[in-house]
Amino acid sequence: MSFATGTPISDTNPLPIKGFGNLLDSTGAVINPSNYPQNLTYNADGTLATVWFTDGINTWTQTNTWTDANLTKVSNWVRS
Repeated sequence: MSFATGTPISDTNPLPIKGFGNLLDSTGAVINPSNYPQNLTYNADGTLATVWFTDGINTWTQTNTWTDANLTKVSNWVRS
């Protein structure tokens, strides 16, 4: 049996982290919202309030913040 040789794992060359390049939810779990139908809720003034999806067990929600009719913040995905 042979083992690959190369640069050893170190502080400057760490192992890849879980979720690198992926979306993480509020618990640190990797999620892929595009795999699920997304649902929209609206504020009374017609602006988009939330985007949410479910896998049948958990629900993830992203909340939008509006200031003077301008979208100013989109939250991270929060699992509930």
